Amino acid sequence: MDKSNRPKIGIVLKLIVAQLAFFFVLVVVLGTIMYFYQQNVLMEQFSSNAKTIVQTYAYACADAKEAKDDLQLLAYIDRLKKLPDVVKAAILDPEMRVQIHTEKSEIGKVMQGDPITVKVVTAKEDFLVQPYPGVGGDYYAFSMPILVNMKKVAFLRVDYSSQSIGQIMDAYRERAVLIIIIMLAMVAIGVWGVSFNVGKGISELMVISDAIADEKFDDPLFKEIAKRKDEIGTLAKVLSTTMETVKTNYASYKDKLSFTQMRFNYFLQSIGRYFTKGVIFLDQDNKIIYINSPACAILSTVEDGNIGRHILEINKNVELMEMLSASLTKPNRIMKTELFSLKTSAAVTTVQEETTNEIIGIIIVFY
Repeated sequence: MDKSNRPKIGIVLKLIVAQLAFFFVLVVVLGTIMYFYQQNVLMEQFSSNAKTIVQTYAYACADAKEAKDDLQLLAYIDRLKKLPDVVKAAILDPEMRVQIHTEKSEIGKVMQGDPITVKVVTAKEDFLVQPYPGVGGDYYAFSMPILVNMKKVAFLRVDYSSQSIGQIMDAYRERAVLIIIIMLAMVAIGVWGVSFNVGKGISELMVISDAIADEKFDDPLFKEIAKRKDEIGTLAKVLSTTMETVKTNYASYKDKLSFTQMRFNYFLQSIGRYFTKGVIFLDQDNKIIYINSPACAILSTVEDGNIGRHILEINKNVELMEMLSASLTKPNRIMKTELFSLKTSAAVTTVQEETTNEIIGIIIVFY
């Protein structure tokens, strides 16, 4: 054979180059998709959290307005200022005059020249989000009318900065680049090993894959492969034993998990009856497992039909929600505080499983 006619690049090298190119494109495409998906998830979480906070404080401000309690309004605005990503917060009257502001120098100003404020006051929507450029990223003005006797007596505006999202995405992008480089290096090593050392076992591996998919571990050909004295034979024997064990253990695990969860809920419901004070048990999704009559009276809700409902569905008290949020940051500890708006005190404990760090539920006791 004329050596000049031999290919300069062998088929194995071509295979390696082709697979590396494919994986590079695949990783870049998937990385880009994951990047924008992560960005959208963060923005949705950002908007959802901001909306919940603004709605909660708008309802609370409405109660304070109806009671003509300006000190409580000041306290609410001060709390908003301390929340993450909040740039500023204000209460405006229907004439666009600033009644309360996180910056004292802004109080009393008429904001008719500010298009954001104009739209806040004149918009027909009950909830409004207006983006505008700010320092370090876009800002978002969330606003909602404050209603007293179904009349718009004022407007709550809270401006959020998205700078934290940009910082998170910058860090995410840096990690993604590093991961891509590591993955490509691992792929290169793997492709090289597969191309030179595992090619002869491809047909046997296909038989093993078919046997696993069809769960035919007693197939004569599969048993023949399992007799091999190399890695493929060991793989066939291990897979056969492992798949049977996994199926058995998984079925047993599901039964035990369901039974344990049922017994735990029943246990909470049973001990709840012995409390003379108000008590609420929540699951990991903040849905009510048990609530007794004194707790229903404190939260001004009916006693029937509360099991399985989210705690926000029966009460949106700001102080209580802030207490629950603080408890989540310090699990397995009793946190006590006085709830002035409910005219009672409460102790809250977030129960966390110590080995998996999973939240099991929350216990609330009024006293």
